[in-house]
Amino acid sequence: MGSAAGAAESEEPLQQVPCIDCSGHQNAGREPESHRYYKKCRIVLAVTVAVVFLGLIIAVVLAVLYGCSSAALGPACPDGWVGYQRKCYYFSEAEGNWNHSQRHCSSLCASLAAIDSGQEMDFMLRYKGKFDHWIGLRRYWGQPWKWANGTKFNNLFPIGGGGDCVYLNDLGGASSLRCTSERHWICTKPSVSTEAKEAAAEGDWAEHC
Repeated sequence: MGSAAGAAESEEPLQQVPCIDCSGHQNAGREPESHRYYKKCRIVLAVTVAVVFLGLIIAVVLAVLYGCSSAALGPACPDGWVGYQRKCYYFSEAEGNWNHSQRHCSSLCASLAAIDSGQEMDFMLRYKGKFDHWIGLRRYWGQPWKWANGTKFNNLFPIGGGGDCVYLNDLGGASSLRCTSERHWICTKPSVSTEAKEAAAEGDWAEHC
């Protein structure tokens, strides 16, 4: 009997011992921590890839739209003009008096050049070469110097001579002469992109000239 009881005891199934994690708590049926960590990593990686891919798509679309709008606007300056700091410059080959020069610039939707900075003056002096060129600065009897658009001259540069119309000379400066004298001339107008921005700001997309 003793042997039978011992055999019965030996045949009794072993009881499963629950798993205990490092914190001392039973980990019955829970997913291992490493598996959960890798799942989180995969989710984060998938979201990151999706965001980057979406950003690339947006960048491509914006580049295409910008390229189309730039192409629609055409070149920044017309043929025969020179672009500098959001302006277009026309240096004439012909000569004329000051009034004739201003009329010619107006026919090109421009005006005789106004100079807003020392850099701009240096550019025009360098580009015009050795010939004298009218700019849009003149005065009437008893009045101060004014640009062709009516703005008062701010004494940005000295003016030599005793005339009433100003030109850029071959000495790297500005001189004045009788307005009936003949010189080459410089026209200026905003670049195409600048005109479009100004028209958009004014809510007027009509062609001005």
